Amino acid sequence: MPLWSRIDSDRDDGGPQCGGDCGESELRAKVAELSLGIATIKEHFDEVRAKKEEKARKKWEKEKLKEEAKRREEEEEQQRAEEEARRAAKKKKKDEKAKKENVARAEMKKEVTLHAARMICEIKDEWLQQWKATALPETAGEIKDVKGKKVVKVISVEDEGSDYNTEGSETSVTQELSEKTGRLCLSEKRKREEDVKMEDSPPMELPAKRTLGRLGLKPDIPNTRLLRSKSKAKGQRLVIPAKIRTPVKTPLSKMNKSKKTPPTGRLTSASKALARLRFCDAVIKEIKDCNAEELQRMYREEGLHYDGKLDAIFCLSEHRAQRHFGRDGEVKAIDVPPIDLGSTEVEESVGTEG
Repeated sequence: MPLWSRIDSDRDDGGPQCGGDCGESELRAKVAELSLGIATIKEHFDEVRAKKEEKARKKWEKEKLKEEAKRREEEEEQQRAEEEARRAAKKKKKDEKAKKENVARAEMKKEVTLHAARMICEIKDEWLQQWKATALPETAGEIKDVKGKKVVKVISVEDEGSDYNTEGSETSVTQELSEKTGRLCLSEKRKREEDVKMEDSPPMELPAKRTLGRLGLKPDIPNTRLLRSKSKAKGQRLVIPAKIRTPVKTPLSKMNKSKKTPPTGRLTSASKALARLRFCDAVIKEIKDCNAEELQRMYREEGLHYDGKLDAIFCLSEHRAQRHFGRDGEVKAIDVPPIDLGSTEVEESVGTEG
């Protein structure tokens, strides 16, 4: 309530009418009281305003700290994402490099296997040629046959290699053969020598060659034209139809050609390598149609680490070969299939030698 309104209200109410000194003292007391109240109110308002400002300042600082933390978290998240992307790129590059190395290793292993197979085949061929060149002349003894003709000399491996492994190509070989055949004539045919000993037996003439007839029985098929003037045989004859007849042309004993096994005794390094290669080839043929799950199961049974299907096939064959033949290359149990030499002369010579 304003000061002058209070004074007016006191006057209207019929308060005591004081003199000038009394009124001034009262006014001064009221003014002092009012000034004290105003100061108190001002202090109160100042305190409230200071509290609000402090609260606003704390709120602003808190928001600022939140923004700073959020910004720091975003930066850390961005750095983490960049680091993960860098690691993923590095891992991808490493996987691609490992894949290329595995492919290159598989190709190199395949080439080495093929090269080893070719070398072993060449070693086998050279061994067979050397065996033919050394064993056959020893069994024949370079003597004349019964008819008195000289035995053809067998060319050794060195002479044959020197003739065909020179710088000349196939054209030079064919030209040389054509020149040799062009010089041949019937007048230079080898004659039978007269001083051939017949081992205390008089000369004899061989019978004429005749073709052997069929061993099967000839079926008796009656012909009405031929039997027209003859009397019919008594009783019924059993006629075998043509579809049921099975005439035997060649004896079954001559159908099976005898196959010679390789020579027994101490095995050479070439024969050991050949046996090992055949064993690896058999294992590869056995497991090449298996899927990845079956290969993984085999690897678990063998106690190996699975790393791709192609590498798994070669590694499993190599592991089984090492377990079968030993790590030092010594053969534990040899099971080599028979070799067909493909020449009747070689079979006959081996038979005479045995």
